[in-house]
Amino acid sequence: MPELPPEIWIYITRFIPDGTLRKLLAVNVFFYNIAMDLRYRTLELQKFSSQTMRLLSRFADPVVGRRVRFLTASPDFRFYGTVRTEPSLRYRVYSILHTFHLTGPALRPEEEGTHALINALPSMPNVLAFTIDSHSWGQHSGPELNTFLTTAWNSFGSNLKKLSLRGHAASFRTIMTNNPPYLPRVEELFFELTDNPMPSNRDEDADTLVSIFAPFVNSFSSKLQALTLWAWTSIELSAFFHALGQFPMLTCLNFQTSFPRTFTVDPTSLSHFLIRHRSQLEILVLRLNISPSLNASVTEQYLSQWILGTFRDNHFTCLQELHLYPSALPEGFQGLLLGLQYAAETLTSLVVRDRYLTPEDMALLLEYLPANLQRLRVNLRVLDIHVFDVLASRQPRLGSLLLYISEIAPVSAFSIFFDPYRWLDIRIDLLQRYTATDF
Repeated sequence: MPELPPEIWIYITRFIPDGTLRKLLAVNVFFYNIAMDLRYRTLELQKFSSQTMRLLSRFADPVVGRRVRFLTASPDFRFYGTVRTEPSLRYRVYSILHTFHLTGPALRPEEEGTHALINALPSMPNVLAFTIDSHSWGQHSGPELNTFLTTAWNSFGSNLKKLSLRGHAASFRTIMTNNPPYLPRVEELFFELTDNPMPSNRDEDADTLVSIFAPFVNSFSSKLQALTLWAWTSIELSAFFHALGQFPMLTCLNFQTSFPRTFTVDPTSLSHFLIRHRSQLEILVLRLNISPSLNASVTEQYLSQWILGTFRDNHFTCLQELHLYPSALPEGFQGLLLGLQYAAETLTSLVVRDRYLTPEDMALLLEYLPANLQRLRVNLRVLDIHVFDVLASRQPRLGSLLLYISEIAPVSAFSIFFDPYRWLDIRIDLLQRYTATDF
């Protein structure tokens, strides 16, 4: 093998598929470390199984644990995704001994998994992205959860760049108030908020979002670059957005929720948050109806008017990528067109979510597509083959086209695909057909 500086070999590995790199483990020390890093860089521990303890034992070894970069954990194996198994011989023996007061209480296998996870965390100091799945946390959750959190923050909190929390308001309160973490390098936050599966106080949960959750997010204001919030909940979010501050480094916002359920009081709170950051956002994802109905309704009217007002009054001058559900009504679609018009100089990627466009909608959309657009994803009720002619002539930089189609035009119309001179500048990544049963 040629003697090259390690920096050059590291650069070369960028062009070698991961599967191939894993097979080079025995070549030399350099490729051994590359292969081991690939093998152990991601660790997901959300369900208890017979393999969980073996995995944790392996990752408790610092030689292996230091290679972990992406960690997902649910330190409550007993109550989330548990794989029920017969009690082991060891557990039965400990139970008998405990009955005669000869030992301490026997641990269920799932409890052993939680303890083993806590013991393995100090061997993972290089974790960069940490996901805590706390959907199942509740009154049953034991004190080891606090031990888990403290151990995790002490082990790799100073290195974290992305923190992801999945759970309900009560579990977020546990994470954010018990020994609040010091995370000086976090640049990206991801939250998936659900309703508590256990009976809970709705007012208390709403207060948690304002008094605990919002201040926690605000504590990253000086360095936060990307914020994602998926709110699959019925808790009112107006006060939460009013409580959020200014994030001078924020360039990416991904917000998904059921707008009619979570903004019944004051949707202007979300509008004001967008206004404060409109001159710096480069990526904006607004999917504000989790289950859009096929028929227009009062709730769709509420959302469509908000979309129209938001994009009419805000010029996102740096926007490069837009994902939007424009509602099922004309006002929302008009808001989308206004957004495209104002971002014409910067926008390179557009994804229109969940709404299937009519031929008339698509014809109108084509008139507003920015000339520099490189990626387009839309849903079409009927494929008008002239769409390809228009894209080929007006979008010279379009390199990725993703279409979801409800109804296919006559087969003869697809002769365009066999006419090479008309299709030189656009590469179709995927053309997919959906039938009515797929809605």
